Amino acid sequence: MPILNPEHAYREYLPALPEGERFAQHHIKVRPEDLSRYVLIPGSHLRGRLIAEQLDDCRVVSTTRQYYIYTGFTEGLRVTVCSTGMGGPAAAIALEELGAMGCDTFIRVGSAGAISPRLGVGDLLVATGCVRGGGTANRYLPLEFPAVPDFALTEALASAAHEAGTPVRLGVCASGDAFYGPDGEAESARLRRAGVLAIEMEADTLFILSQFRGWRAAGCFVLDGGEAKAVGESSAEALAIANHATHPLFKAGEAALIRLALGAMRRIAAADGR
Repeated sequence: MPILNPEHAYREYLPALPEGERFAQHHIKVRPEDLSRYVLIPGSHLRGRLIAEQLDDCRVVSTTRQYYIYTGFTEGLRVTVCSTGMGGPAAAIALEELGAMGCDTFIRVGSAGAISPRLGVGDLLVATGCVRGGGTANRYLPLEFPAVPDFALTEALASAAHEAGTPVRLGVCASGDAFYGPDGEAESARLRRAGVLAIEMEADTLFILSQFRGWRAAGCFVLDGGEAKAVGESSAEALAIANHATHPLFKAGEAALIRLALGAMRRIAAADGR
């Protein structure tokens, strides 16, 4: 006898649909009318909830797999928040299914580890490009094709930071698939020599898919480690990575990052005439 009836689980965690209506997409289990074209995509579903808590009239529209999806309003602008989980494959599924339902403007609101010795826990980064170390984007465009964000959306992030007096660094990040890869230290040293500022796991997929599909995308990050500041309270004994749930510098940076992303989305929507 099964411990959990799958049919019961779906009834409990998925939104109810009118009789005879089906979801348009396989994985994220959401309807086009539940979404805004403007989407913030954290990797962490906990950060997604933090973003949702800053919205007015916000509601959960789907919770399936790692995809926790909310829609609400920021100063009158309707926006959607969708967590993607970790890595390019999961992010690509979310992006493809959101894009198929009319979403076309994406800001990644993520965390990253500093590579630059001048950066540390709680610092903010806006990506101007991404080193393509992941595998998913290679199925869309060859490695010779650069992974770069949309200029106007990136400028909106920089302008929102300037207006709010929030210090940010602009520069190149790197993406990778193997968090515990055996050559991590050597690769980080090579990227550091090239002036890469930080490393994460999804930006190359976001930028390449958006270029391929004709969407707008940008990425901003709060750093959870780096030489410039002592990590102190780490997330695990073997890692010099700040505890995302309790580290005061990380939590302050994360809150500032969320305000930055929402401000940038309002700016780009205003430019669109929304």
